[in-house]
Amino acid sequence: MTNYLYVHIPFCMKKCLYCDFYSIPFESSITEDYINAVCKEIKLREESADSLKTMYIGGGTPTIFSEKDIQNILNAVKENCFINPDAEITIEANPGTISAHKAEKLLKSGINRISIGIQSLVDEELVALGRSHTATDAINALKNVRRAGFMNVSTDLIYGIPGQSLAVWELTILKIIELAPGHISTYELTPEENTPLHEYIKSGRIMLPDEDVISEMYYKGIDILKTHGYIHYEISNFAKPGYECIHNLNYWNRGEYLGIGAGAHSFSNGKRTANLKDVPNYIKNVNKGKLPVAEEIEITKDEAARELIFLGLRKTDGIDTSLIPVEKRELIKKAAEELHDHGLVEIKNNHLRLTRKGLILSNEVIVKVLLRIDANRP
Repeated sequence: MTNYLYVHIPFCMKKCLYCDFYSIPFESSITEDYINAVCKEIKLREESADSLKTMYIGGGTPTIFSEKDIQNILNAVKENCFINPDAEITIEANPGTISAHKAEKLLKSGINRISIGIQSLVDEELVALGRSHTATDAINALKNVRRAGFMNVSTDLIYGIPGQSLAVWELTILKIIELAPGHISTYELTPEENTPLHEYIKSGRIMLPDEDVISEMYYKGIDILKTHGYIHYEISNFAKPGYECIHNLNYWNRGEYLGIGAGAHSFSNGKRTANLKDVPNYIKNVNKGKLPVAEEIEITKDEAARELIFLGLRKTDGIDTSLIPVEKRELIKKAAEELHDHGLVEIKNNHLRLTRKGLILSNEVIVKVLLRIDANRP
């Protein structure tokens, strides 16, 4: 039985140009059926989660739902699980869907952490991303949740946007800091295949900033946030002391969790499962009393070691090498020695971690470590 719960809301007002996550346009006709199905799935899985330390309502855009709809989901959880009094309960929000009144209602319902997808404070950049809000909407959203009484506020920002300069990125971060969120995430814009953004770049319609400039943006973000008291605790995440995201840390620590909703994933008892993505089919299965599982994968010992590495190395504290299976430790040590010579990793107190140089090359570093393990498989 896990202590971490995720609820997926796959509805958006519009799909952003860079998004490759499963989401569908908001339709009020199907919303009520979906919420009812989510509540039924929670009941079907009542033996899977309890004594919740965190609950995370993500999407999509959860705040596209009314306060009553969100309250119904929370009620279903409370009826089937015990929620610890100090549990972290998060909801994701789009700036265009969070008024001061709605924020007050969400806080009263028991939600105590809100993550706002701001992405940029420059209207031209928001247009380039295909966002459905303006810079003014974003600033007002942050002010609204503060007025409502939210103390634990997180914001997402994107760098490497077409047309973005280092100076503008720096100004964006400073403006966000002025609004005093406890947590800030900074993500490099990644043109995933099968997205409009990828096609625009491929056709030459738009261009990303130079790679060296993007690297400068990443490091500039680290330095500015550190100067203002934010702890860099994961590759893309920064927090004032005590405001780290407990729910996401459980993912990076390879902890178990339960996922509810269309397309949600779970990890429990050495198995990773995925729910049906298609919303109508998801609703249909749950209404029949069937768990809406589309895929189930049993994680082998080797795969568990790989997960420990590529998830754990995302944290700036790195991974405790004593948790690596004994037969893998020497291989990890050899990989670390090679990467250390290039200034990419370091080992301190049995912890393997990325250096400042290694952070920007994290994917390459992690791949090299995993290849060293794979090359020695029988």
